[in-house]
Amino acid sequence: MSTTALDPTTARRPGERLLPPLQIGPHSIDTPVVLAPMAGVTNGAFRRLCREHGAGLYVAEMVTSRALVARNEESLRIVTFDEDEKVRSAQVYGVDPATVGAAVKIIAGEGRADHVDLNFGCPVPKVTRKGGGAALPWKRELFTRIVEAAVKAAAPHGVPVTVKMRKGIDAEHHTYLEAGLIAESLGVAAVALHARTAAEYYSGHADWSAIAELKRTVTSIPVLGHGDIWSAEDAVAMVEQTGCDGVVVGRGCQGRPWLFADLAAAFDGRDERVRPGLRM
Repeated sequence: MSTTALDPTTARRPGERLLPPLQIGPHSIDTPVVLAPMAGVTNGAFRRLCREHGAGLYVAEMVTSRALVARNEESLRIVTFDEDEKVRSAQVYGVDPATVGAAVKIIAGEGRADHVDLNFGCPVPKVTRKGGGAALPWKRELFTRIVEAAVKAAAPHGVPVTVKMRKGIDAEHHTYLEAGLIAESLGVAAVALHARTAAEYYSGHADWSAIAELKRTVTSIPVLGHGDIWSAEDAVAMVEQTGCDGVVVGRGCQGRPWLFADLAAAFDGRDERVRPGLRM
């Protein structure tokens, strides 16, 4: 599937949609917004709150591939979804291709989820110091083998695999363009970029120009932008400035699940916004 960058100079008519539905493999997401997986946050209850306010793709908490392969009870709970979740979305973390492949096979083969995301964006020092998370794409061969194993394990079951990553390790070690091209070549359904390096953690401002550069580089699959979306207006600005095919929302919705109602309205071309107060 090819995607076309939005021309930010083209004015939209009132009521006109900002973007078409987001296509993740066989799944069409009407509002191209993704809830970022957050440990201890995006559990079933929080995903339900977000779903009740808007539309999009809601990813469960990250599950470690090694624990899932060992059939750890808590890991299996994380990849157990409510019956009314339309597209069940799980995120897997791992540093060993065989283990990641085995974990994805459990999720896809046992019908536990409809979509699997691979975590290459974690900036936590205890993870990156060991070469995992946002640091892993620097090891190009290992990154390739992990993504390839996941796609191969999911393909027989029709489950699309996506990749979430950061710009790189630090300002001198960027990896996102090469990682995006590798993921695209291996059959990944979409790539998402948190436009900060691991070293930046959550500080400063996200570099949206990197999202635009990734969109120009990776042309046959959707590119999603992540970083500093605190309002519907931020999401619209990101799309207009970068041409991305959708947005990923993390910290901006914590304690504010109604943000998804604002995002759904904005992407649908509507002006209404939810502004709850103490009386609501």
